[in-house]
Formats: sequence, C-alpha cells, structure tokens
Amino acid sequence: MQPPFLYDSHNLAALSRCVSAARLQRYVAIAGGDTAQALRLYMWNTALSESLYGPLQGIEITLRNKIDERLSAAFGAHWYDNPKIGIQFAQQRQINDAKSSLQFQKKPLDHTRMVAELTFGFWVGLLGTRYENLWRAHLRKIFVNTSTPLVRKDAHKALNEIRYLRNRIAHHESILHRPLPDEHALILAVIRWCCAVTADWVAHHSRFDDVYRLRP
Repeated sequence: MQPPFLYDSHNLAALSRCVSAARLQRYVAIAGGDTAQALRLYMWNTALSESLYGPLQGIEITLRNKIDERLSAAFGAHWYDNPKIGIQFAQQRQINDAKSSLQFQKKPLDHTRMVAELTFGFWVGLLGTRYENLWRAHLRKIFVNTSTPLVRKDAHKALNEIRYLRNRIAHHESILHRPLPDEHALILAVIRWCCAVTADWVAHHSRFDDVYRLRP
C-alpha cells in the first residue's frame, strides 16, 4: 500500500503556489482553514470527477446515437443538413464548427464522423424549447423506457443538469457542493430511458459509490 502523502510546511507551501490560493479557497473553507485537509479534499474532488467520467461517457454516447438513429430514420443520414429539421442558430453554429474541425483534420465530412464531432451541448440543445414541434413525433421513440410518456421539457431539464455537471468536471472545478449521489443516479436513469442494458452495464462498472464513501 502506498504511504500517505506528507503534508509538511514545505510541501504545503509548494502545493498552495502551484494549485493557487484562489482555486483552493473553496476547499479551505470546507476544511475550516486546514490547508492539508483542503488539499485532501481537492484530491477527493479529482477522484470523484474521475469516477463520473464513465457514466458521463455512457450518457453522451447513448444520447447522441439514439437521437442520430431516430433522425436518420426520419430525415436521412445527413439530417443535420436537412432544412425540415429547423436547425436553430446555436446548433447550426455547432454543426459548422464540427465541419470546420473535420476539414482542419483533413477528414471527410461523413455521417459517422459528424455525429462523433458534435458536442454534448449540441445534443442537449437539440432538445430545447425551439424544437418542440420536431420532438412531438420522435421523442418517445428515443426514450422508450420511462414509466410515463416523457415530454421534451423534462428530458431537456434532466440532460441540462447533467451537462452542467459535465462542464464543471471538464473545467477541473469543485463538485463537492453538488448532490453527487442524486446526479449519478440521474445519469443512470436517463441512460435507462434509452436502453436498460446499457444502463446496467454502465452502473456495473461505475466506481462512483466506492469513491464517494472515501471522503477524507
């Protein structure tokens, strides 16, 4: 077993400079002014973020593939270029950015690469208020495992909460103040709305519960 890290005065000073007082401030407050405990909490925050990577990957991949499958069936493989979809400005900009990125990488603008290049924010935004008419005919063919028929605004609300958590993690921010067990459960629940087998698979491999119990 690896010995505990030594939080002596030299190490505390070095870490405080490199991590920065501003970034540590939230953790120091939680730790009641104890810098060593704040740094332990900082590393626990990192471990929690790592443990949520798998579930977040699961929801992002599942969501984009389910939406793509449905819209491809209804509008063709290049549905993102079909005017019948009624793509709004924000999502059109993201489509353009994805195309520019692929062109910069000298990759063809084929369907599979476009789906992979579009961000999680794009897919969540595609369920926004301005797409109400689009989803009346298609939403329940994506979210097939809900106890009651799901409406667009509820799907968007859940996914937007997950998107915010994902962005906090992606920018290395603190997530200790968030209701993480509830958010972990929400991620698994939304995956289950799409596919029960995938939800069971992601839950089986998730390390979140074990890491959450290790609070320093």
